[in-house]
Order: sequence, then C-alpha cells, then structure tokens
Amino acid sequence: MGGGEGILRWNVDCGRQRMIRFIWRLLAAAVGVTAVSACASSNPFPLSVRLKWDHQVQFAGIYTAMEEGYYTDQNLDVTLEEVDKSRDATWQSVMDGENDIGIGAPEELIIARSQGAPLKAIAVIFKLNPFVYVVSPDSDVETPYDFVGETIVVSPGQGTMLYTTMMDNLGIDRSQINEIPSHSFNIEECWAGSGEKGLPPAAACPTYATAELARARYEGWDVAAIWPSDYGVPFYGDVIYTTGDFLEQHPDEVAAFVAATLQGWQKASDEPELATQYTLRYDPALDEAVQLSALETSLPLIDTGRTEIGWMDPAVWQRMYDVLWEQGFIEEPFDVTAVYTNEFVEQAYNR
Repeated sequence: MGGGEGILRWNVDCGRQRMIRFIWRLLAAAVGVTAVSACASSNPFPLSVRLKWDHQVQFAGIYTAMEEGYYTDQNLDVTLEEVDKSRDATWQSVMDGENDIGIGAPEELIIARSQGAPLKAIAVIFKLNPFVYVVSPDSDVETPYDFVGETIVVSPGQGTMLYTTMMDNLGIDRSQINEIPSHSFNIEECWAGSGEKGLPPAAACPTYATAELARARYEGWDVAAIWPSDYGVPFYGDVIYTTGDFLEQHPDEVAAFVAATLQGWQKASDEPELATQYTLRYDPALDEAVQLSALETSLPLIDTGRTEIGWMDPAVWQRMYDVLWEQGFIEEPFDVTAVYTNEFVEQAYNR
C-alpha cells in the first residue's frame, strides 16, 4: 500500500444496494468528494467500544467521528466506554463479549494471541509510540545509559515491556538501577517522591508524550524526554482490534466502523481545535489548552506522512513479535500475521 493520503472513499459493503454504491463511487471519483454509505437502515447496528484509557484527545478521532455523524452515516450506533481499571488487561472485556471493539496496545494482542485469545488488530492509530521517560530537572540523565546508579520508575504492562526491551537492546545492567514500580504517571509526584506511597524521588519517570509531557511543555517547563523508539523499540501505540468471531459474523459493520473512524482521524488532523472541542464534550473537566497541545503532539505520531492513517506495516508487526519472543513474553510461537489485518483499512481507502 503506497504512501500519500489520497482521497478517502468510504465504501463499506452494505449487501443489497451494490449498484447504488458503485454509482456513488464513480461520482466520488469524478468530483473528488468522499462517498457516503448508500444503504442506511432505520435500525442502526449497535457497537460497543472500549477505550484504552479515560476520555482525552488520545481518542479525538473517535469523538470527531461521533460528533460529525460519520458512524451514523455508516448505520452504526456506537457507544464508548472508558478503560475498566479493575481488569488486568484492557482486551478482556472484548474477549468476554462485554464490548465489540477495543482500543489497545499491540504487544498485549500478540501476547494474548500466544495464549489462545483470538484477537485481531484492524487498524493502527499511533504508528509511533508516545511512551517516553521524562527526566527530572534536578537530574543529569541524558540517555538510558545514565539510568545506572539512579532511581527510575517503571510502569507495569506496556511500560515494563518497552523499558525492558530498550535496556536489553542497549546492554545495560539493570541490577545497577534502583527500579521502582508504579502505576502513577504524575511526573511531579514521581520526581519529588511520595512518602505516602513509599516512592523515593526518581531521576526519570514514565509517561506519554501526549499527556504529562505535553502538559509540562505547555506550562513552560524545560524538560527532556527519552523515547524508547529512538533506541530500537519498534512498537506501535494504540491499535483498534476485535475478536476473530466478531470479524467473521459482522465484517460489514467492522468495515463501517474502521472507515468512519479513519474519516474521524483525518478530520481531527485537519482541524485539531474542533477535535479538541469535541473531546471536551466527553469530559468537560479537561483543560482545553492542554488537550489541544496534547493533540498537536499526537498528530505526527498518527499521520506520519509515509502511509495512510490506519495502515499497518507487516514489518513492524514482525519486529514487535520478534522482540516479545526474545524477551520471553510469548508462551507459544505463532505466525504474527494472524493477529492483524489491513483488509478493512484498504476497503476504507478503496484499494
């Protein structure tokens, strides 16, 4: 699949009105407009979507698709649920049938697949992973090599995988580092330490460039960030996924969701201020300026300009699999192509 954004042609199959859809696509090609699904029904299909985290601009493209009516145009009735923090893994609600579609981390899907969970990614949102280590202003740390002899906070799940992979790639002796596990992404608390939580001050703290780092820089802090992606960690960020059974039973609805979501992200990329305003409808307590800063930080990680928004590179999936295998996270080997498909992204772009 070649580079360039191209003209989005939202051409989800709707079964019986193929000739109408074909005519719409011809008209779209002739006048340069996006074709809209031509087979809306009076009974929209309900889709439950589980987000990877709380409401924020991390999901701005989805909110934009909701508010612009893109899902409605595709005859979908989409409901959004924030992350269930009581679960060990975000994908469990999708596997249990509580939700139809999820937003999650690709490495979790690979590991789950090796354990027998038939999950499949259907599009990528963050092609460049926003996970970073933010260095304390009081620290002399400049690279991961400087972690030796320092206190470093390590977040569980994806954070641990990215940290472990980065350190192993660099051949750094982790026994010489005071690694402190913590679920908190509050960088001020991390830097200063927390007696209440038993956390000593840390030289570097995990967070996301789209969250605490964006906030810190918006507030004028001169902070440095260490990106694991700069040190041989080839992981995608958020991906959209569902189960193999749901794909087989509802391929048209999955295609419709992917098409509308990509359309939403394209709109958010073109109009980040509007997308930020849409985001605040889902959590009015969010700071609009901070969220806009976070979205502007996110967009180059989502739309890299090399391939279309949403398209997944098989080589990246293979590298992620290889890293997880080498790190011992994969229980049983399998063909990584089983855990993702570009079919629905390609349908959305009519390729």
